Amino acid sequence: MCAPGASQEAALTDLRACVHRAARFYLQRHASELGRLQPEEIAATAEDAAQEAVLEVLAKLNNFRGDASFLTWASKFGVTACAQMLRRRQWRDLSLEDLPVGWAEHFARMVDRDPAGQPELVAERREVLQLLLQVAQQDLTERQRTIIAAVLFHGVPPDEVAERLGISRGACYKLAHDARRAMKRAIEQRGWTCADVLAAFAGPG
Repeated sequence: MCAPGASQEAALTDLRACVHRAARFYLQRHASELGRLQPEEIAATAEDAAQEAVLEVLAKLNNFRGDASFLTWASKFGVTACAQMLRRRQWRDLSLEDLPVGWAEHFARMVDRDPAGQPELVAERREVLQLLLQVAQQDLTERQRTIIAAVLFHGVPPDEVAERLGISRGACYKLAHDARRAMKRAIEQRGWTCADVLAAFAGPG
């Protein structure tokens, strides 16, 4: 008969193998997102994800309700941890200093989805694009532009932006809040409303 300590160790081994398989499976399914990662880097990503997943499972054991098998439930943590690691790798390679430029590119791509046969809508979108770029350059600080571009257009979590900029989470949220207010005020001062801006890109295209 196994001692309690041995049983616990065996259970942890099974758990780690389970979440590691889930992480590897996720990486195989998302091979296109791995870029130029070498095989050893991919293996290390799976290992790190499995380690994070084990800790997360152990911290949330009380949440297991038995709706599925324990290992099926636990494998989801392996997938989640791996997905988060890939996103962090993508954000790590993203230069925040380039994001204000990326802002213009983001809106330009939206305008490029020109609805065929609707020249009036195309013209309105281009006018709104110029408005937003003017507001960004004239009414926002460089740091506000960076944060808005990172959070809204690239989907980088505020916590990650705060860490990269060397500021607190609260300071990051305040900058984002102030930037949104400044944009709204500047848009209205130029004779537009936020509803006008949204409507221009809500139509076909």
